Amino acid sequence: MPTHTARSAAQVGIALAVALGALACGSAQVAEESPLPADVKPQGLVVLPVALIVPEADALEIAAASLAVTRQLLARTDLPIIGPLDFDLNKTLDEARNASYDTDLVARDGELGADWRSWLALHVLVTENRATNVRDIVDVKAQAAGKPGTFRQHGIEATVRVEVGLYDVRRGTRLAFTASETPDDPTQFTPGADPRPGVSKAIAAGIDRLIAMVGPAIIGPAGRRARGDGLADSLPAMLSWRAPERPAWLDKSKDLASEVREAKIYSLWDRFVPGLDVKEIFAANKAKGLIVRAKAPPLEAGDVVTAVDGKKAQAAYQFDRLLRACSPTPTGCRVDLLRGGAATTVMLRWPALPAPVVAE
Repeated sequence: MPTHTARSAAQVGIALAVALGALACGSAQVAEESPLPADVKPQGLVVLPVALIVPEADALEIAAASLAVTRQLLARTDLPIIGPLDFDLNKTLDEARNASYDTDLVARDGELGADWRSWLALHVLVTENRATNVRDIVDVKAQAAGKPGTFRQHGIEATVRVEVGLYDVRRGTRLAFTASETPDDPTQFTPGADPRPGVSKAIAAGIDRLIAMVGPAIIGPAGRRARGDGLADSLPAMLSWRAPERPAWLDKSKDLASEVREAKIYSLWDRFVPGLDVKEIFAANKAKGLIVRAKAPPLEAGDVVTAVDGKKAQAAYQFDRLLRACSPTPTGCRVDLLRGGAATTVMLRWPALPAPVVAE
């Protein structure tokens, strides 16, 4: 009888996760999943680069998707995070599941102030099954609604599969897993923006589903502020990020004329951190740090954070982790930044940006 009761409770938990995931994913269909064992209590998360196996994927899009995952986790968990800007891969992205081999985590044990073996690795794999019906494209032309003389493109169908798993960092053993499939239209995007917004939504829904299924083991208290509030990840760090078979954006653009490359970089700033003026872009390119987008004393809008406790910070999750791990003075931890082009320091305590945002 106790065994039956425990099994029923587990089934109820999975059913609840399925219901929550269905709300988040919309038309996504669950393929398979398994919950995290009750006795697993992670002390941190290693977010491996998203294995984005779709035609449009390059190093920049993989870095952007991976940092989006870390931001989603910052908003939902209190665990410290290690992410793609912290380590180099020695395997292709779809094989990068064992954090003990694919990161330099062991060497940085002292910096983290935690036993890395009690952490879990989170890995996201995105694949696409795309079909093109040439006959429909050539022979069937339907007028687009509200656009006389133009035609919709027919015949492209894509199914995106998103697999999200939590792995033991020592053995690479999968401990929790969810997979879903979602229809997507690859032609629906805004030039200059995310080339696959449907894929981004599917990844976000997969992370939400996993969190709902895993439950209290990684979820932080309800209603608390995200620890990356008001901070924009470093675009220069994203542009220089690379992995096997995925050259960095800067490597791919090195043969472009300097003015063309700079124009492309400016357009990317507008995509990832819209609304920056030229002076802020110059400062952010030079410092290669995090940009403060919303005033939260002692940080000012437009500040470029470069280091926390003397260690480089280029992503919101790094800022949070370093601030958490530093040994504070009575006034807090030292944060180095550029303000108005001049180097300065402020003192902060964890959690990051605890003060309410002050209107300009």
